[in-house]
Formats: sequence, structure tokens, C-alpha cells
Amino acid sequence: MAGERVTPENEYALTEADRARFADERDRGFVSPQSSVLARKAAYVPLLEITSPKITETISRLNVVAHGQRRKTHSSKRRRTLVGLAAPQIGEPWRIILIDTKVDESRRHYGKLECIINPEIVWRSRETAEGREGCFSAGPVWGLVRRPVAVKIRGYDSSGQEITHILEGFTARIAQHEIDHLDGIRFPERITSDKKRHWVHTEELLDYPEQMHRWPRICTLERWESFKHLTF
Repeated sequence: MAGERVTPENEYALTEADRARFADERDRGFVSPQSSVLARKAAYVPLLEITSPKITETISRLNVVAHGQRRKTHSSKRRRTLVGLAAPQIGEPWRIILIDTKVDESRRHYGKLECIINPEIVWRSRETAEGREGCFSAGPVWGLVRRPVAVKIRGYDSSGQEITHILEGFTARIAQHEIDHLDGIRFPERITSDKKRHWVHTEELLDYPEQMHRWPRICTLERWESFKHLTF
């Protein structure tokens, strides 16, 4: 396997770079991948409380974390750019997400993150496609996830107005990924083949996109479940 950053095939122990990345993500406001809030269904926001101080504060925290991650600095050129975020990822148990409805899979152009409260998928295309996914709440696990290529989602904006989006391609994938978080589901649990669930160290992230279809270090469902209970 090519790539000087790729570690040995049987090397699953977290590296110093892994631990540093996870610590940085916690410092930026993400809960640990081991947090129990990520495994629970989030609560619906009562419509009369959408503009309440507690929900407004939650949305504000989501934006602070999201925009802090999206900000580019000289020291963070290789930082993954956030295209979606769910309230449980910052420890808030509400059905609220932020998604970029304009970004494409190349990630060369980003749009504004939009807040959607109580989002629900009301239609899914029959056509599906497999795509690469990673997550701040999945640690070193990445993989290939099959999802519908288009969805219609309905929810409310931060002022309480009902909104609807029909999303296709990459933005549809983002929406499904974030709504899964609200149901206590993370993408590794959507992958049915261990061969398509991968353990990727921080040092290898630049190599992974080109080599993901032949990545040698798989992550079994059992290993993923063990990681969720790991203390570090």
C-alpha cells in the first residue's frame, strides 16, 4: 500500500496524533465519541419553545462550534471543514442540526450553515449510492455508506417558520448523516460490511480518499462498539 503516512495494517492502537486531534475537537466543543448523549434519541423541541432562551442558546453554541471549525488559519490548513453538525455532538439533547445545503462533494465551495429544528425526512429516493463518510463523533473510524441519493426534509427555522428542502447528492448525504445523530445512530452502524468500515489514523487522512476502496485496516462492528466504550 502506497503512502508514507500509512501505518502498518495491524496497527489499531491510537497514535499520538489521534489523541491530539480528539483532544483538540473536545476543546472546540465536541463531546467525546464515548459520550452517552450520542447513543440516545434527541428530544423534539416544542414549537412554542423554539425561540425560548434555552433553544436559542443551544443554536448559538452550535454556531460557535461549527464556525470555529470552519475558520481557516495558517495552523489549521489541514483541518477537516465542517459541513454538518447535530446538537447531540455538543452535548445538547435536542433535535436540532446545522447543514450546508450548498456544498458539493469536491468541498471547493461552501455555503452558509442552515439551522433546522425537528428535521424529518418525508421522502427518500429509491436510487441509492455509496459514499465516503467520517465524523467528529466517530474518532478514527471512516467508511463507505450507502444512502438514498435524494431526500425531502421538513422542519423549522430558528424563528419557528416551517421550511422544506429537497436535497440531492452530497447535501442529501449530509442531511441523512446529521438526522441519524438525532436518533442515536452513527454512520459506522449503517455499514453492513466490515470491509467497508475502516480504521484510519490521523496521519493517514490525506491518503485515505484515494485508497479507501482498498484500505487494508478494517473496523469490525465489534471493534467499533469497543471504541465507543474506550477511555482515553
